[in-house]
Amino acid sequence: MSQCSDDIETRATGSKSPMPKATSSKPRENKGTILVGPRRGLTAARHHARVILRASQVPRVSVLLPVWNGEAFLEEAIESMLSQTLSSFELIVIDDGSTDRSAAIAEEFARGDDRVRVLRRPHEGFSVTLNAGIAAVRGEYVARMDADDISVPDRLQKQVAYLDAHAACVAVGSWIDVIDDSGRRIGLRTFVTTHDEISAALLSGVSPMAHPTIVLHTDALRAAGGYDARRYPSEDLDLWVRLGEKGELANLAEALLQHRRHKAAIGVRDREAMKAMALVICNEARARCGLRPRRGTPILGGTNADARYHFECARTALIAGSHLTAVRHAAATIAAEPDRLYGYATLFACAVPRRLLRFLLNLRARYR
Repeated sequence: MSQCSDDIETRATGSKSPMPKATSSKPRENKGTILVGPRRGLTAARHHARVILRASQVPRVSVLLPVWNGEAFLEEAIESMLSQTLSSFELIVIDDGSTDRSAAIAEEFARGDDRVRVLRRPHEGFSVTLNAGIAAVRGEYVARMDADDISVPDRLQKQVAYLDAHAACVAVGSWIDVIDDSGRRIGLRTFVTTHDEISAALLSGVSPMAHPTIVLHTDALRAAGGYDARRYPSEDLDLWVRLGEKGELANLAEALLQHRRHKAAIGVRDREAMKAMALVICNEARARCGLRPRRGTPILGGTNADARYHFECARTALIAGSHLTAVRHAAATIAAEPDRLYGYATLFACAVPRRLLRFLLNLRARYR
């Protein structure tokens, strides 16, 4: 992060970037991959038969989908990838020692579609699982996908086209539509789109890229060393910082993925630990740039799983401008944990005009 200066602190949207800009893998044997398991539904299998990628072909994209006890939403996630308009890809499902039917579901898909590969491993955690997937990929690009999300059909096509057209870009994400555990829409979550804006946000301790939307160059990912398990649960933020020091980062200004909020999601379950680790990563990056460390801000939250889930949904809906959804989840937060103030504070925030609320949130972020 050479060429850093304090002027980046005055904006997350337009100052000079602190990160410098940068100017087919051969198929390999993967002994840990199980090529078993049919797609669910004969009609779906026939529909995709004409675009099935044979094992002897090198795909343009390798999609990494880690799963640990994710049977509830896994089938929908896999089907969304197999419905992509870009046909040249492989889907590597890495099962992290699941005790439910996750591995069996993935293997059923793999038996009916040669694009699906299943890698079964003992339970070792998110970062180790993803790194095992990185070692197995064959594509020019690596795409991320979570077991509880849904990709829109032209997601890979649009992101690969962007990377093909922007040689200096090492990774591209997108906006997301946030949905709840029942699939109901909570609201649109937007992110800054340019490398300069993303760099400034990273030095503010904010993750400006949605991890499950990312498509990146395989060579750049491997050169960066993959995921650092010591940075859990903010290993994605750490990777963006390292990648941004070697090349450009970008987001497409459209929602290419439906991101599911539910009680077991890392962003809900481990939000406090995620924010604490993000602050460590941010301040290390700031130190390399000669910038003052950030202090961080208190985290509103509770101990009740239902309350944490509804609070995260309310917060997302509030920022997205989905007022009624925010009120509904704020009220559910209070009902689940009535002796804590954060639910009431969220409900009060629902009464604040949206423009004033954004101003107050930006003011809070500036002085943390």
